[in-house]
Amino acid sequence: MSAVSLVGFAVVFVLVAGVTSAALAALAPRLRRRGPATERRLVELAAVVPVILAGAVVLVLLIESLVGLDHCDNHGDHAHLCLRHGLAWAERPWALALLLGAGVLVLTRGAALMTTLLRGWHAVARLRAALPASGVHLVESPRVFCFVAGLRHPAVYASTAARAALADDEWAAMLAHERGHVTERDLGRRLRLELALLLAAPGLAGSLRARWDAATERLRDVDAAAATSADAVARALVRMARAQRGPVPVGMIAAFAPPPPLLAERVHAMLDEAPTGVASARRLARQVGLAGLVVVGLTISFAGPLHHALESLLG
Repeated sequence: MSAVSLVGFAVVFVLVAGVTSAALAALAPRLRRRGPATERRLVELAAVVPVILAGAVVLVLLIESLVGLDHCDNHGDHAHLCLRHGLAWAERPWALALLLGAGVLVLTRGAALMTTLLRGWHAVARLRAALPASGVHLVESPRVFCFVAGLRHPAVYASTAARAALADDEWAAMLAHERGHVTERDLGRRLRLELALLLAAPGLAGSLRARWDAATERLRDVDAAAATSADAVARALVRMARAQRGPVPVGMIAAFAPPPPLLAERVHAMLDEAPTGVASARRLARQVGLAGLVVVGLTISFAGPLHHALESLLG
């Protein structure tokens, strides 16, 4: 056995994960009408399921390679998905280039994630000096902002300028929104999503992240409307978007004021009482889970033919 013999299995992992994530991500626009809970669940499934499914397929192929060692003797015309006879993968430049590209992509994403986390940690350390007032860290600042930060101990941070810019009911709506992030541990969930997206297909991580963020904000808007009113949430969104200038200087946060492209969408969703899609999200999770089990079951049932087909196709 040599490390080179694992190259073939790594190629299968990358291809299965990439194709699966692309297929699930393609469903996102079609499921958008079902509500933010459904859209967010699909993004999470598109990030996690491909890794699990690709790992399961590779595990089945590894076991099949150990069981069917004699198979290699009868097929010497291609590289083998085999721990003992897979050295020919070192002679496949495209396979090595694919794995090198995947490795560079994962390392680049990992470095960006660590930079974001460290920047957020330093910023939160400075902000925690502000005294909590009614469960909110009120920060003396001329800038208008309100957000949740902190992974282990998430808390709401708002500027005195934001408090001055909002009416009492708008302030209450904004705080209800941000406290929803704290209660639901959205930042921890976002971090788990980021870790799963390290292995997402090229070009998908950014769009999936943006969809998850937008869907989560809409869900917290619903929480805030239930605690106050939809009208107060809509007015708070518009007022904060107009007053806020520049990005909030913290990494890995949930910020209240939306960028202009999302402002109209969130306001209309509030005033039109759009569905949240919670029940649909549960059904989607069951359907995708069942489909994954079917794929794994078929992989196990037809491990031999699948093993040989992949060898012939890739090797």
